[in-house]
Amino acid sequence: MSCRQWLSSAVRRLPSGAGQQQTRALSTSTPDAKGLQMLPRAGGGGGSGGGGTMIRRVVGIRGGNPNNNNNPTDALQSLLSLGDTRRSGRGPVTAEEQREIMEQQQQANNARLSVRDLRNSATTDNFLSYMPRRWKAGDVYSPRDLSPVEQKKWTKRQAPLKDIVDLLGFNPLDNYKNFSFISEFMTPFGRIKHSRETGLRPVNQRKVAKAIRRAIGMGLHPSVHKHPELMRLSNQGFPMYVPRTTSTAEKKL
Repeated sequence: MSCRQWLSSAVRRLPSGAGQQQTRALSTSTPDAKGLQMLPRAGGGGGSGGGGTMIRRVVGIRGGNPNNNNNPTDALQSLLSLGDTRRSGRGPVTAEEQREIMEQQQQANNARLSVRDLRNSATTDNFLSYMPRRWKAGDVYSPRDLSPVEQKKWTKRQAPLKDIVDLLGFNPLDNYKNFSFISEFMTPFGRIKHSRETGLRPVNQRKVAKAIRRAIGMGLHPSVHKHPELMRLSNQGFPMYVPRTTSTAEKKL
């Protein structure tokens, strides 16, 4: 028996009104007939007067497998039209809800990308910490510059090329109370740094040494470790204080 004959016999068993509605609603072609099912009516046997059967269209995709959707656009449209399963029968997704879903997906993607970039930057910083020489964009180097012998030259701390006291224009003797300034020119064990490390001129080096001895002698700065206030500020991430400038008339010898 062909599908057309099977449909005709099934429609005859329905009442006249329901048969016309089913005839108008359903197609009798062979591909669409694969999506139909014969279900027994509740409350009747299989007779012309009792209840007969009821035809129901199976929701799905042609071929029998509803999950066999190879088109991503169709899959997204079907997902949005059916709505979320947690909506508990509130109907299809509205335009505003679709917009919210797309925004949530975009935020999730942005968060994922930011985490990936942060992880890559952390890895790069870990590798850069092992490089004794910092290369800049546009630097020209030879293969010899990458050898261990040349890289070892950059491990030592070089003295500043300019005098910081002359650049800022302040008198070191007026800033003996500034613990951050005093700690910059002395070691944690209380020794005054040499001019090779500070880069100061002989006159400014003597003034800085005098300011350090004055601060230690007055008990304003410890002589064997860093200043407690300096350690507290460095742990909290506060910037260090810059020495205040003094005019020529206010300079004290």
